Amino acid sequence: MSGPATRVTAGTSRGRLLKTPPGRSVRPTTSLVREALFNIIGDSIRGARVLDLFAGAGTLGIEALSRGAAWATFVERDEGCANIVAENLVATGFAQQGDVVSADTIDWLRAPTLDVTSYNLLLVDPPYREGATLTAALQALDRAPLRDQALVVVEHHRSQPMPPLQRLTQVRERDYGTTRLTFLRYA
Repeated sequence: MSGPATRVTAGTSRGRLLKTPPGRSVRPTTSLVREALFNIIGDSIRGARVLDLFAGAGTLGIEALSRGAAWATFVERDEGCANIVAENLVATGFAQQGDVVSADTIDWLRAPTLDVTSYNLLLVDPPYREGATLTAALQALDRAPLRDQALVVVEHHRSQPMPPLQRLTQVRERDYGTTRLTFLRYA
């Protein structure tokens, strides 16, 4: 049994069906929002190293790989979802271009040995309407040493405000129904 059907929207794996978990615990990013996100990013996706936080079924990171990203790391606390991400990587032919970390995203970001300086695109898609989780993730990223000019894209409910941040600066936001994409740069 699997969740809602979702497909890769563009790139080398365009049209490939991705497995999603059943139920409502995971909300895969809609194809409209994925297309908009990657249209905004444009060709800078080519060769990118991507960190997909709160990965769910891995739709954002796999979309990035399909569009030319060199590598993606997926962080997901639910072991069943982490297994689905691994299955989706195999099904799309990207198993050699990604790894899956089964861990709580906030704990993982706060680890003293964390090194995320190799990533130039960070995708943050916490559970909707969990403002405390969104705030904790962004504050942890704001304190982490990121690559200079790294792009952080946050998918969240449009009613959720961004927390005050020191080194992450908002450069753009776009709304798609109740979903908001907020683009931040690390400096």
